[in-house]
Amino acid sequence: MLKNAREPMDAAEKSVRTNYYGTKHVTEALLPLLRSSSDGRIVNVSSNYGLLKHIGSEEVRRELNDIGSLTEERLDEMLDKFLGDFEAGELEAHRWPTKFSAYKVAKAAMNAYSRILARRHPALRVNCAHPGFVNTDMSMGSGVLTPEEGARNVVKVALLPDGGPTGVYFANGEEASFL
Repeated sequence: MLKNAREPMDAAEKSVRTNYYGTKHVTEALLPLLRSSSDGRIVNVSSNYGLLKHIGSEEVRRELNDIGSLTEERLDEMLDKFLGDFEAGELEAHRWPTKFSAYKVAKAAMNAYSRILARRHPALRVNCAHPGFVNTDMSMGSGVLTPEEGARNVVKVALLPDGGPTGVYFANGEEASFL
C-alpha cells in the first residue's frame, strides 16, 4: 500500500475529481429532491485521512475549519492551489500531505463542503461518516472490518433520529472531531 502513497499527477487529479467534485456534483443534482423531502439526509462517506490533522499548513487547516466564512468558491481555489503545488512538486514547501495527498486533501475538502451544506440547508441532515478501516480492494485487503460492518457504521448515521445532528463527522458510527 505504501508504494502507492505518492501518486502521479493524473491520479491526483482523478482523486480530487472523484472524492470531492464527484460527491459535490451528485449532491447538487439531488438537492432539489432532498429539499422537497420532509426528512432529507446526506451522508458523505469520509475517511480518517480527511481529518485536518493530516494537513501540515496551519493556514489551510484554519480555513477549512472556519465554516462560518468558508465558501465553495474558496474550496475550489484551495483545490486548484493544491493541484498546482502537486504538479510543481511543491507539496512539502506548502505543507500539504505528501503521502496519499490528493485523497487526504479531497476528503478534507468534502468534509468542509458537507459542513457548508449543513449550514446552508438546516432542514436537511448533512453529515460525514468514516466507516472504519474496511477490508476492501481500496485497502488492498488489509482492513479490519468487513464491508458489512463498515456499511453499518454509515447506515447508522443515515438513520439518526429527526432533529439529530447536522454538519457533524462520525467515525465508526460515533460523533468525532474534524480535526
